[in-house]
Amino acid sequence: MLLVILAVLVIAAFAGGFVLNWLFVAAAILALLWLISLFAGGIGARTGPRRF
Repeated sequence: MLLVILAVLVIAAFAGGFVLNWLFVAAAILALLWLISLFAGGIGARTGPRRF
């Protein structure tokens, strides 16, 4: 029984690490898209005379 619990914990830790890795990749891609749109004057750009 202890071996089964240990196996479940190992599988859960591996799956959690896999999900966290993909979340980090998705966050990095979104940050890059945000930076590109910021420099291109897209999303989040200020409309007015103080536009850089």
